[in-house]
Amino acid sequence: MSRDWTVLGVEEPTQQRVVDSLVATMPHLTLRQGADSNMLAVLDDDGTVLLALELPRLVRVPEEALRLLTGAPVSAPAGAAVPALFAPGGNGHPDDPLWWQEIHAMGGEPATDELADRFSHVLAGLCCGVVIAPFTDADNV
Repeated sequence: MSRDWTVLGVEEPTQQRVVDSLVATMPHLTLRQGADSNMLAVLDDDGTVLLALELPRLVRVPEEALRLLTGAPVSAPAGAAVPALFAPGGNGHPDDPLWWQEIHAMGGEPATDELADRFSHVLAGLCCGVVIAPFTDADNV
């Protein structure tokens, strides 16, 4: 079963930013674009898909992101600007655009979870954003 990370940032997660984040966190892995061009797969040497990245989406109603993610663990890369939606009075402006990038760690394995988390934090740093991690059992208590 996959587990999902979400990066929400005020800068668009362009193809260049995604590739830069992948190279910074896992330069030895292979990339493959999905048949429908809506997904990018990260594969190991055996051809097993470790991560699947969806195309980023512009969030039209930023407050909806908060509603959908209420209670989810939120973190930001050290020293990164955080969207005003997550840090009122902080960096940015409440009217800044908000981009949504989903990262799926396949299989729910610790190694893929760790890759997804590292990649998400690097991408969030490049996109002036935050990382929404999957809920854990501790979050449901």
